[in-house]
Amino acid sequence: MDAFVSSCFVHLRKPDADMFRLALDISQTPADQVVYIENTPMFVHVAEELGIRSILHTDVSSTRAQLASLGLPTDEGGIRDAG
Repeated sequence: MDAFVSSCFVHLRKPDADMFRLALDISQTPADQVVYIENTPMFVHVAEELGIRSILHTDVSSTRAQLASLGLPTDEGGIRDAG
């Protein structure tokens, strides 16, 4: 992670689309090159409306599978079960 956006500093909060736009601007990354993982359906919907590929996290197995379907690695230093 090179940067993060904290709502208390930028005076924006999810699901405000400007929060997502600011994060894209700071990272200088096009929306279609981002994968957003979130457990709140409304936030996922807003991100998708901006062209951000999004995963609604419900459990580790399904998130892993969705990342794999996007061609992203899921097993090296990444996602592990908490238990």
